[in-house]
Amino acid sequence: MHHISIKDYRDDPAIRHLLVLAADPIDEQALEQLLDECQRHEAIACFAPDGSITALAVFQHSDKYSLCLHYLAVLPDFHRRGLGRALVHQLRDIYQKSVWATTDADAIDFYRALGCVISDSSQDRRWPGIARYLCTLPYYPLLRSQPDEDPEYEAVGGQLTRGNIRIEEPQSRWVHDFETLADLISTALGEQALAVEHTGSTSVAGLPAKPLIDITLVVLDANDESSYAPALHTAGLIFWHREPGWYAHRMFKPSVTSGLPEANIHVFSAGSPEYLRMMIFRDHLRRNESDRAAYASVKRQAAAQITATDGQDALVMDYNRIKEPFILALHARLFSS
Repeated sequence: MHHISIKDYRDDPAIRHLLVLAADPIDEQALEQLLDECQRHEAIACFAPDGSITALAVFQHSDKYSLCLHYLAVLPDFHRRGLGRALVHQLRDIYQKSVWATTDADAIDFYRALGCVISDSSQDRRWPGIARYLCTLPYYPLLRSQPDEDPEYEAVGGQLTRGNIRIEEPQSRWVHDFETLADLISTALGEQALAVEHTGSTSVAGLPAKPLIDITLVVLDANDESSYAPALHTAGLIFWHREPGWYAHRMFKPSVTSGLPEANIHVFSAGSPEYLRMMIFRDHLRRNESDRAAYASVKRQAAAQITATDGQDALVMDYNRIKEPFILALHARLFSS
């Protein structure tokens, strides 16, 4: 495997065939435009013993945590040799970043077998009417660590609030509340919403939780607020705060007058370690009855403890600190790969 410049291989029949397989351009003009696009990105290729190219990955660095895999293809005569898998793993391991891509149902089994975290995604205008998926291959060392820099917390339309930490037993309405908010967000953002996921304790059947829906919204670049904040504001969501130094995190909440369920909408960039942590943690608790029961006990104890010490003056962050040892211990198990 070697890095190549698409510009140097633009007329190579194998490269042209691989890009047709990857993106299905409708005609020769569209293929030339695709080649123009790929020249602006980086590429890595597999070579046969005779020097011909057999597989190709075209990619772009998203940020310091991830890279975007734009196109991936293997020539038909070289299928089932693990070349596609090897290219993706090579990118992850060379750059020590998570690798994300959007794809359709035809490739979803490939990405699932790689070990990707998979979310439903918005449609792509290039392939109208085709269901799309966001697939992210974690680089686990990033999930085991936290940023060293200052989170740079800045209140925008909200502020830290104090009150009684109230835990409810599981409620069937939480799924419906999420769906209501997810439809609102997806309609407002269209293809800007790469994923809208129900995370946090209300997303796990059987877990007690604060009666507040946590949603993780994945966008291309959370630092580019102009690409999503105005549309979310128009939809009735308040830009609550930003934390640029903590994975570019932004948070929105429904306005009091919106009539929407109470929620925290967390915005992260594609490939964010925190998005991956939330998804892997959630999916594990959905499957593992023992850990789910243990976490439920920790949550009840934490709520009782913070209520006893702080009562109506409690902060959610203090409640979270009490739960943190359990969460970190489970993270250590889940992210040991």
